[in-house]
Amino acid sequence: MYDIIISNGVIIDGSGKKSFSSDIAILNGIICQINKNITGNAKKYINANNCYVSPGFIDIHTHSDISLYIDSRGMSKIKQGVTTDVTGNCGYSPYPVNNMTSKAHQSNLNSIYGEEIDWDWSNLNEYRKCLENNGLGINVAPLVGHSAVRSTVMGFEDRTASLDDLRQMQFLLEESMEQGAFGFSTGLTLPPSAYADTDEIVQLTSVLNKYENRFYTSHIRAWAGFHKSGVEEAINIGKNCKVPVQVSHMAINDPKHWGEADQVIEICENAVENGFDVTFDVYPYTASSSGFSQCFPIWSQSGGLDHLVQRLKNPITRKQIKDDMLEEGLFRGWPWMWDKLVVASVNNSNLQEFEGLNFESIGEKLNLSPIDAALELMFLDNARLRILFFYRTEGDMKSFLTHPLGMLGSDGLAIVNEGILGKGKPHPRSYGAHTRVLEKYVRDENLLSIENAIFKMSGQIASRLGFKNRGLIQNNYWADICIFTFDNIHENASYDDPHQYSDGMDYVLINGELILDHGIPTGTLPGKILSA
Repeated sequence: MYDIIISNGVIIDGSGKKSFSSDIAILNGIICQINKNITGNAKKYINANNCYVSPGFIDIHTHSDISLYIDSRGMSKIKQGVTTDVTGNCGYSPYPVNNMTSKAHQSNLNSIYGEEIDWDWSNLNEYRKCLENNGLGINVAPLVGHSAVRSTVMGFEDRTASLDDLRQMQFLLEESMEQGAFGFSTGLTLPPSAYADTDEIVQLTSVLNKYENRFYTSHIRAWAGFHKSGVEEAINIGKNCKVPVQVSHMAINDPKHWGEADQVIEICENAVENGFDVTFDVYPYTASSSGFSQCFPIWSQSGGLDHLVQRLKNPITRKQIKDDMLEEGLFRGWPWMWDKLVVASVNNSNLQEFEGLNFESIGEKLNLSPIDAALELMFLDNARLRILFFYRTEGDMKSFLTHPLGMLGSDGLAIVNEGILGKGKPHPRSYGAHTRVLEKYVRDENLLSIENAIFKMSGQIASRLGFKNRGLIQNNYWADICIFTFDNIHENASYDDPHQYSDGMDYVLINGELILDHGIPTGTLPGKILSA
């Protein structure tokens, strides 16, 4: 007696190999047989006629750490076929923390929902227990973030780490590795991670060397002109520590360097040719999104967001911030294109009228210059303002997406379109990144074959994470599976109306349990926080 038999499907196994027709039998959450015309009894039969059957997608770059605590269903991902989110990216994991710094780190966590709740954990094991006790709609593969480690030891001070600081940070990093973290992430434009020099990152990343399959992933120093040197720094850190490297959300944001994707890729290719393990992820949009705070002079961010608010409150300090921003440019040299900077979400409900507007339009409404309007909104929103940056090109993105070293990561969150998680106008990537690749770049534009696209969403990422029994349709692997009608795949989310679930997923199984049945959520919560 099987639990589930999936029959008549076209299997795309996640390895990049050509599709084939077969049935699949599942027992106790595990794929136990892949053959044509499987016979035997099952508790449930799924007829996958005219459907593709693939591994559940693994999102290599997410910020679902807190959103899954607020609402564990993760529906924005499930409706796309995502069955595992990799969390703790860009230096921001919600652990380790201590009583002295947890509030500052909580407000600084660049998931906008971090400040809305109290945390009941201090390390990865406690975080795992808390979320699994709540139930999880999807699997989570956690990383440990540099900002969390640094703030726990050093607070939010802009200073060089002492030897004692380094020893304490190494201890916390090692503790997280022992508790199952898959890797170590940095966010090198995001304080307090941004306060670290390369030597500090090397000293910390070296901890990973004694653990199998752990990797270093970096939101690089993406300052103006750093699109190549930032990647080189990440690779050199990995080489020095003998640790694989994942470059996060690869992009060219500086308009002076649009069209140089191939030059950045060449740096990675040269490293691979010399025997080094480096890959990167990309999301399929021409806009990025983050907290607006990281666009401010680095000195003004010292101490955390509450300190930034106090600096904005002081007219003299606010003028200094403004002068420095205008002199430095965005990210130390990008041009300020105020019509391309759009408010995504606000924390202060009194400011909701500005969501979806660019700073040029906001300035006109407030009778202020765009930069003065931006500074005023940041002050009124307690520095929690999140924006969209329309600073990328489709051509560069496609170069990264189609390259063999590139894989898909949304940089989004597992959310639902109701309650606190359904507020604002966030980037549509949380609802549509994987759907968009299948619909736009596979079906409509033939930019990728479906086998290659699914490889970039499953098997390739499973290999980076060191999964030995997930990410492929293979015997004795966990049954994280998507079944979908290809012609029905459709991204509904947009920048104007982002809280729209994708269409086209007929069935989704996580750990052998149906979480989507005929496109309808079953209400089950079979997800796990995985351990490396």
